[in-house]
Amino acid sequence: MYYQFKLDGYTFQDLMALNRAMARLYRRGRTAASRTVRFFMGLLMLAMSSLVLVGGISIPLGIMLVVLGVVYLCLAVFHYRLSAWHSSRLQLKDAGELTVTLDDTGVREHGRKGEGFYPYASFIGCAHSRERYFLFLDKRHAVILPEAAIAVGDPAALGAKLAEKFDGSIQEV
Repeated sequence: MYYQFKLDGYTFQDLMALNRAMARLYRRGRTAASRTVRFFMGLLMLAMSSLVLVGGISIPLGIMLVVLGVVYLCLAVFHYRLSAWHSSRLQLKDAGELTVTLDDTGVREHGRKGEGFYPYASFIGCAHSRERYFLFLDKRHAVILPEAAIAVGDPAALGAKLAEKFDGSIQEV
């Protein structure tokens, strides 16, 4: 039995879910630390700007600190959205419809720009989150399999099939 997925490329929601899963599985400490530092830097800049503006030291410096504080806060709060936007910019353009096939030997991707084959041994892990399966090639790259895009195969049995191929280790994120 095999599964086939038909995608018109990865959506922004797919990429955002992928960035969340990667951050939670492979970059947990780094992501949390950088978001925390950005958040507190933003608050610190806003506090310093209020001191500069209220003290009448320098209006341009105060405005610059306000802008920097807001930028840092936005970077902390919208981290996953910005990461997904950056990922979408790195995708191949005009790739057309993407067909992903899972069979007993591995995962085959076929699109207008080319074809790729990955044996199951080349993946470092598998995760499930937000109605999507992620097959991680490394800590930065994955094949995204949205459950809604299944064209061939039983959606209810997909989790069991992937658990069999990954020795029962599908991480729920």
